[in-house]
Amino acid sequence: MLSSLLFAACGESSEPIAAAGGKGGSAADAGGLGGNGGADASSGAGGSAAASGGSGGSAAAAGAPADAAVPATLSSLRQALYSGYASSDTCAAWDGLNASEREVFLTLTHRLFLSKTPDGASMLEHMTKLWLIRGGGNDGSTCGGSENNRLFLSMSAYLWQHMVTTWQGTTSVTDGGGAFWAKTADIAGPHSPFDASNETETGLRCTLLIETSGSKPPTAQAHFFQDGSAVPVKRGPIDLPSDPHMLEIDHDFDCIHRSNPTCSNFINKYVSNYGDYQAGWRPEGC
Repeated sequence: MLSSLLFAACGESSEPIAAAGGKGGSAADAGGLGGNGGADASSGAGGSAAASGGSGGSAAAAGAPADAAVPATLSSLRQALYSGYASSDTCAAWDGLNASEREVFLTLTHRLFLSKTPDGASMLEHMTKLWLIRGGGNDGSTCGGSENNRLFLSMSAYLWQHMVTTWQGTTSVTDGGGAFWAKTADIAGPHSPFDASNETETGLRCTLLIETSGSKPPTAQAHFFQDGSAVPVKRGPIDLPSDPHMLEIDHDFDCIHRSNPTCSNFINKYVSNYGDYQAGWRPEGC
């Protein structure tokens, strides 16, 4: 991300969707989420490139979903993550989120679903826990900020290894837009306290904060720990325990890195470039 000086709050030209309120708890650690049922898998507008090169890997590798051959849907994977996060009353917890929190969860889980690992599973299948949903501040209207509009998750050992090798320069995970996840080119580097960061090759194209030809926003950016460097994540209102496989992820919708999907026309840009993200999803039974 750029320095905090470049982050902007919503102004007259940014019109957030109406908000609602609250948050749930978190789930116990588990393996991959792959192999859940359902019939409503979604695909992106750009299409994924075939995974190649890199450190390779297979479903038998440590942390890979044991039943990765069974198709998992976007809906079922969201359900598995969110039901663990809001462990008591998932419907009340979902209705308690403001609009920015819901859209952050929906768009980022969709981008993870479009991104494929060498075992053929999606990145979303390799998410084992949802730690935290952060929307646009207290009322959901803040468009930027390094603590806003992002998810904190835990990933499988298999995906973590591929993220590390990507940071080291070997690409192997597709990005849902015809290219790969790659080591970040962001001059600000990883977000503290993480010490590694990757981003999608498909995304924004900017020159001196001006969006240029070939831009396909948003860019997804993820931050994580290298081996042996995990510490608790304490940044502003964020206070999470140490997790060696924690992943922080957000979207950058414009050249000043605003990340709230409900600001400006960001949702329209997302759908135009990455397809139907199943915006009407709700937890089962709600």
